[in-house]
Amino acid sequence: MKEKQLTVGLAGNPNSGKSTIFNALTGSNQHTGNYPGVTIEKKYGHKKHNDYSITFVDLPGTYSLSAYSDDEIIARDFIIKDKPDLIVDVIDASNLERNLYLFTQIRELNIPIVIALNMVDILETKGLSANVKKLSDLLGLPVIPIVGNKGTGINDLLDTITQTGWLEHTAAHPLAKVDYGTDIANEISKLEELIQKEPSLAEYPKTWLSIKLLDNDPIAIKIAAQTLSGAKILDQNEKSRNHIKEHFGESAEAKIAEYRYGFASSVTKTAIEKLDKKKIDITPIIDRVVLNRFLGLPIFAAVMFLIFAFTFTVSTPLVDLFEQFFELCGTFFTNVIPEGQIQSLVVDGLIGGVGGVLSFFPLVLFMFFAIAFFEDSGYMARAAFVMDKIMNKFGLHGKSFLPMMISTNGCAVPGIMATRTLDSKRDRLVTMFVSPFMICGAKLPIFVLFVGAFFAEHQSTVMFLMYVLSVCIALTAAKILTKTVLKGEPAHFVMELPPYHIPTLKGILLKMWERGWMYIKKAGTIIVLLTIILWAGFRYPATDEDPNLSPDENAAVQIEHSYLGSLSTVIEPLVKPIGIDGQKTIALIAGLAAKEVVVSTLGTLYSLGEVDPEDEEATSPLKEKLANDPDWSPLKAIVFLIFCLIYPPCVVAVTVFYRETGSKIKWLLLLVLGNTTAAWIISFLVFRLGTLLKIGV
Repeated sequence: MKEKQLTVGLAGNPNSGKSTIFNALTGSNQHTGNYPGVTIEKKYGHKKHNDYSITFVDLPGTYSLSAYSDDEIIARDFIIKDKPDLIVDVIDASNLERNLYLFTQIRELNIPIVIALNMVDILETKGLSANVKKLSDLLGLPVIPIVGNKGTGINDLLDTITQTGWLEHTAAHPLAKVDYGTDIANEISKLEELIQKEPSLAEYPKTWLSIKLLDNDPIAIKIAAQTLSGAKILDQNEKSRNHIKEHFGESAEAKIAEYRYGFASSVTKTAIEKLDKKKIDITPIIDRVVLNRFLGLPIFAAVMFLIFAFTFTVSTPLVDLFEQFFELCGTFFTNVIPEGQIQSLVVDGLIGGVGGVLSFFPLVLFMFFAIAFFEDSGYMARAAFVMDKIMNKFGLHGKSFLPMMISTNGCAVPGIMATRTLDSKRDRLVTMFVSPFMICGAKLPIFVLFVGAFFAEHQSTVMFLMYVLSVCIALTAAKILTKTVLKGEPAHFVMELPPYHIPTLKGILLKMWERGWMYIKKAGTIIVLLTIILWAGFRYPATDEDPNLSPDENAAVQIEHSYLGSLSTVIEPLVKPIGIDGQKTIALIAGLAAKEVVVSTLGTLYSLGEVDPEDEEATSPLKEKLANDPDWSPLKAIVFLIFCLIYPPCVVAVTVFYRETGSKIKWLLLLVLGNTTAAWIISFLVFRLGTLLKIGV
């Protein structure tokens, strides 16, 4: 039997457990991409069930389908233009009334809906329960009780999807809808009549578009204005809005919102019942400790230290194993491939460069695992709350902490994109400037390499201190920006705190692998390409070997007279004052393409300088080569890391920054030139002060 195809969108409020349910439905069969025309990430996954091949699309979490944010516009455009077969509206049972507000708007889009009533266990801890049958009867559609983080109800949801997914969009069944009253209903009918006569508006549900016009939705107004009968529709809309305001004494949008909340409140009061016995709700108990004004910040610091301690403790044996593997690969190919350029490309370029990056893959995975655990438990939302007061003192919005954490969890690119959740343009700009200062997944191998080489006995502590330093730099930069080019006060911080959960191993592993796989893909594509280019830059033009010089001396001459060696000679006067020689600066320049390339460049550079495969030092891990290099010292290592923290992010992040700031050249120049200048000045001060005090020299 041929499989039937279904496309299902998952909609829901932030923190409703939508992503957990998406993971439970699709498992590892997930892909990511960008919505057309924007840089917001979308997830889609696949599942086969009951002779159906189902494609799930995880829509951005949103509280409404208005036109005030990209997330809201994307969610409604997907429903209107992509026309999925079904929408699964994920509703947090413990916050039913607020979640039903989104349902009222999805309902107006005239599409089959299934309600996934999540967190019914949390509702019970409040001494309440949802009468699922009564709720289903009230809404006129299937309601499936679910505990997403335990996988309870997932199969029932899949069964229901495959039973109702074939319904036509115009199917006549008693779906609930908001009763806007006679006066507003009459005005909706007048607009519907005009919209019905306009062929170019046929793709839009006429009731939804009419309500959106009354709601003064800017995109709905633009859609209507571009039609042949646009003037007539907008004229009627103006009359209808005025009539509603005169009749009720308040704007049409306020009155429409009031009716929606009234519907949600009525359904909630009818469907939610009290239990005889109330379970213990641990969320307020834990919050009394972790949100305490005296304990909140130390607890957050302890959590971050715990993440680094766990990461280094658990990953070190695997990192050592990976390093040994690449050492053996280098020795093997040195013996197998005849001496010459091909051997050098494979051993010095690919294994020495890319292998240096891949050696840290286990550490990156365990870092993502630890962060995913605290994310899924509900703690990271509390961290943003704890940081709010501090961030306000530096001119940042409390929500700015989330993009900064996203940058730490993976990459500056999604961190910059996550600033879209901020309503104020000024808050968005400030956050976009400071998010790249965080130690992202791409910078992590650089820091781990140098910390392992020069501070091996205190890796967790030094990494934690470097993380604290990155936050301090970000806050200082924010303060400078908000006192100069981006003056103003941050908007008030209002954030919903999700209930605590015990994270599922499956959910954590999926997040860990998704972020880790991005690291692998980068190593296998852009880093391989750049490593080959850099290897060629250090190998050409080739110099003749001098029989009077040792192999090591000949290798040094080759590097010095190569294209990149010549470039490093030009650059050296600029970087010598901060304790970095010209050749090491090539790694920093290469890092503008992708931060991981800093490690691969150093790996290639050191491999090219070592010619004796029998020499244990020549085949030792890169961190040992750095530790044994007399040109380095603990102080120079710290200066190098500080420079990496501050100088401009990778070219992809810079491109996204440029796009997200409205393609304004002035902001782009401030990011690139400002960060480079600040990196040099701060590195210079640290190096000179350290040298003066003889610290780490």
